[in-house]
Amino acid sequence: MKSINISTKITILILAVSLVAVAAISFFSYDYQLKTTQEKYTTVLNVLADNRAALLNTHLEKGTAAVKVLQVSDILKNGGAAPAADPMMAMMGMPDMPASTPDSSASGGAPTTLTLKDYLEQLKYSSDIDQIYITSTTGAIVAQTDTITAFIDPDGLTFTNAKSGIHYTKIILEKDRYFCYAAGSVTTNAGQQNLIIVKLSLDHAYKALKNYQGLGKTGEVLVAFGDSKNIYVASPLRKDTDTTQTIPPRPIATPAMKGFAAILAGHPLPDNGVDLAGRKTLQVGRKLAYGNYALIAMIDIDEAKGDSDALQKTFLYAGLCIVALATLFAMLFARSLTRPLYAMRNTLGLVSQGILPEASTEHNNDEFGQMGTKVDELVQTLRGNADFAKRIGEGKYDTAFKPASDNDILGMSLITMRQNLVENERQDKERNWIVRGVAEISEILRMHDSLDELGEDVIKFILNKIGAIQGAFYVVNDESQPALIELRSSFAYNRKKYLKAKFKFAEGLVGQAAAEKDTILRTEIPHDYVSVTSGILGDQRPSCILIVPLITNEEVYGVLEFAGFKRFDPAQVNFVKELSLILARTIFNIKVNERTRRLLAESQEMSNELKEKQEVLRQNAEEMQATQEELQRSNQKLEEQIEEVNRTQKRMQLLLENASEVITIYEEDESIRYISPSVETILGYGQKEMIGKSDIDKVHPDHRATFKDLFKRMKDHPDEKATVQYEYRAKDGSFIWIESTGTNFMTNPAIHGFILNSRDITERRRAEQEQRMRSKMQALSENSPDLITRLEGESISYINPVIEEYTGKKPVEFLNKKVKEADLDLTVLEGWLKVVEQVNSLNETVSTEMDFPSEKGARVMQVNAIPEFDEANKLESVLVVSHDITERKMIELEIQNKNKKITESINYAKRIQTAILPNNRVISRALPDSFILYKPRDVVSGDFPWFVQIKDDIFIAAVDCTGHGVPGALLSLIGYFLLNDIVRSRKITEPGKILDLLDEGVTTTLRQDEDSTTKDGMDIALCKINMAEGIVEYAGAHRPMYIMKNGAMEEVKGNKFPIGGGIYKNQTNFTNTRVELSKGDSIYFSSDGFPDQFGGPEGRKFGPKRTREIIERVHSLPMKEAEAIFDHEWEGWRGDQKQTDDVLLIGIKF
Repeated sequence: MKSINISTKITILILAVSLVAVAAISFFSYDYQLKTTQEKYTTVLNVLADNRAALLNTHLEKGTAAVKVLQVSDILKNGGAAPAADPMMAMMGMPDMPASTPDSSASGGAPTTLTLKDYLEQLKYSSDIDQIYITSTTGAIVAQTDTITAFIDPDGLTFTNAKSGIHYTKIILEKDRYFCYAAGSVTTNAGQQNLIIVKLSLDHAYKALKNYQGLGKTGEVLVAFGDSKNIYVASPLRKDTDTTQTIPPRPIATPAMKGFAAILAGHPLPDNGVDLAGRKTLQVGRKLAYGNYALIAMIDIDEAKGDSDALQKTFLYAGLCIVALATLFAMLFARSLTRPLYAMRNTLGLVSQGILPEASTEHNNDEFGQMGTKVDELVQTLRGNADFAKRIGEGKYDTAFKPASDNDILGMSLITMRQNLVENERQDKERNWIVRGVAEISEILRMHDSLDELGEDVIKFILNKIGAIQGAFYVVNDESQPALIELRSSFAYNRKKYLKAKFKFAEGLVGQAAAEKDTILRTEIPHDYVSVTSGILGDQRPSCILIVPLITNEEVYGVLEFAGFKRFDPAQVNFVKELSLILARTIFNIKVNERTRRLLAESQEMSNELKEKQEVLRQNAEEMQATQEELQRSNQKLEEQIEEVNRTQKRMQLLLENASEVITIYEEDESIRYISPSVETILGYGQKEMIGKSDIDKVHPDHRATFKDLFKRMKDHPDEKATVQYEYRAKDGSFIWIESTGTNFMTNPAIHGFILNSRDITERRRAEQEQRMRSKMQALSENSPDLITRLEGESISYINPVIEEYTGKKPVEFLNKKVKEADLDLTVLEGWLKVVEQVNSLNETVSTEMDFPSEKGARVMQVNAIPEFDEANKLESVLVVSHDITERKMIELEIQNKNKKITESINYAKRIQTAILPNNRVISRALPDSFILYKPRDVVSGDFPWFVQIKDDIFIAAVDCTGHGVPGALLSLIGYFLLNDIVRSRKITEPGKILDLLDEGVTTTLRQDEDSTTKDGMDIALCKINMAEGIVEYAGAHRPMYIMKNGAMEEVKGNKFPIGGGIYKNQTNFTNTRVELSKGDSIYFSSDGFPDQFGGPEGRKFGPKRTREIIERVHSLPMKEAEAIFDHEWEGWRGDQKQTDDVLLIGIKF
């Protein structure tokens, strides 16, 4: 692209825009036409899918209708015969059937009867279905209309699924006919459950599937069903060549089957799919209303596109013509645009060569003309910048110059360059000034070798150089401890000051500068820091202080301090910093020279003394010569002795390293001075980490007093050895047993300490402990009433004397014999060997029971086989302990027999109680939206619901008898029969009076009027309900009734005295409460077992408050859902707690 000229680029651009426009218009037109065609076919497919699905649903609905008719038919429920005027037949519009016998008309007008088969034939005829089958739940035929074949379950699920609803089987192809079955269940009046199976022909519906009008050449409508793995296309294909008369399974993963799988799973069907031949299609799907069937209407996408290819050619020819015209216009337009551009290119070409031409006067008024004007202005700006740069080069820095604008980068850069040149000239002057000052002070430094004189001349020179009024020269005295910074010289107003001062490092500003090794320049001076006194100026405080440390080789040798009335400029500060390094080195050299001179003087004095002593040494040398010869002989002997000592020491080292004891020498403060190398092999510690420390922290806390007492005994009795045993922590953290023998060698100058010889006795103590345990176990075993046997391998290594009681033989007759050779019953030997095998495989104790024939007769033994392991944790032997549990077994058997009898009695009582309780179906018919939550605590209950319906009046009660279980159940029988007698026989209907008579009956029956010691009775909540009038009458003993009326709760409290239980003070008649209720209102009452249940996180009662909260929450729900919530909340509160009492809760909604 870089090598293409602009006219060509403009032509290409216009051509590209034309191509894009033509392509876009063509694409959108083609796409619109394609979408329109596909939408047309999609609409057709939706109409056909709805039509075919409705037709199939109509056929399938016949099966559902026939099953439902049969489910409510009296002839089927009665077992096979009913009057011909059956209301179900009338409802279906069936014609009357003739009498079943020819002479029935002569029998005096008896009603005509209809057999089940005739009834099924009539239903088959009127419902337009193929066949009807009545079977048992196991498949046995009860009745059928098919005289040729019996029903065979096509998918193996019909008998199971038909019990819970109407089930449709898979579609079957047989002899070019498609059909399916619909099945449901019916319960006869005798309580027997049968199945109704209807055969439906799909031939008429499938004729519509073969009508391909509106589907073009490739469209078709398919019906399929499926299971968890396969899809079955159960309708004729448009191009089907298969004559096998089967419906083949096709995997769900097959692309063509994914659409059917999506519909059957309830998912939306994609618009595009694949047909059985693998071609892409447009598709629309429906799930049939009956059965697990899916329907898809589809057509090939290629056919749905229509005349799209011809339209593409038209768009191509039109586009070529447009492109050709666009190319012509682009070339003419590019030529008019590039003419002024060429002129600007020539001008810029001269500028690039450094030539600045004169401005052109011929420019157009368009954008390109404006660009030419700007190019001329650029040339003039460059000319001005060139003239300014030339004057700067000539050193004329004051030349006036103004940039073209604030954004003129070149002009601003030239101004910045002028400023930098001026600044560099100033810095060069300052640098030359500093260099001259350094050269001058170097001459001063060479003239002095004394710090005091040096300081005076240096301070005077620097004061004059930087214009300071006061200066001080400090030197570090490193011979004092700590090192001090001493004032050696000071000047003010060019006069020497005889001041004295010393500073520690970090003390004051001087000490701070020395400690931080950094320059301090301060303009804010503390009021009491320094003042300068002059006869002319008086006392004045300086306005600036400069403190510079003298540093070389990272060490401070002195400090310079200056004060002035004016702030020191950066050049003056840099000058002093430059001098600091030279002055530090000079101070260092002077100190070295002074130290050298001092050492030379001392050396001269020592040389004179040496000359005097040389004579003495010469005389001593002669004497030493003789002594040396004697010493050489002694050294020879000494070397031989040392060699022997070294050999002995090496032997001792080896002995100590491999010793079985740890030898430790303790100081008097009980810290370790020496410990032998064997400590590493025995305890795991190294010598270095033990020496110099006390090891009392490694002694087990339970034995530290014993360890300390060992040292006390050695101190109190130095001539006696002391021995103790204690636990000591090894390097790995485990504790081992140590036996230490201590000796006091404090009086021995070679040792002067306590020596402890320590050895590991862990294994010895374990062996001793095992021996003691074995002795104890031996004694226990010998005196144990249990039979104890130790089996090692397959031999008996021990058996206690109890064996003599069971066999009459001594233990010695069994010892060291093979188990199989022992003179014992084969049952016992096999039992022992079996438990030993179990111990060998599990490596843990095994318990079992076994029969043990003996001289005492047949006995039952509880056998515990206990594994015994050796030091390597391998099974060494098995200890078999046999405990005689014959007596316990006999007692357990007797208890089981008694429990069985008691359980049978309680279960019989439960059957009796269940028989008298009201039937839930009867209650549900009378009170459809109600529930009874009944939870007996035991098998039988002291709580029971009571229900009686007399005409429009419904009596229902929740009765809570004293106690629970069998006693409560006995009392419940009394209450049940008394209530029935009062309401049914004595015709008492007012709840308050009913309770008065019930109280009287219970008191009389239990003789509580004669014997006041019996307090048994019952609490009750009794309602009389008239659903037609919407009136509820209530009376209660200790039990309230909760009413939800118009969304608000009302509580009707019962009387505060029970039924029965004796005569109570202030007892009156029971109160009768009358309440009017409307639709949507509800009532709730219960026994005290519901609110009194303990549970929750704190073990408290469920409580009436929580009961009321649940009622307010669920009163708007159906009563079955409310019952489930009550049950869930109550069980959740109870948790793992035992049920406290019998529970009875009744809820009724109007």
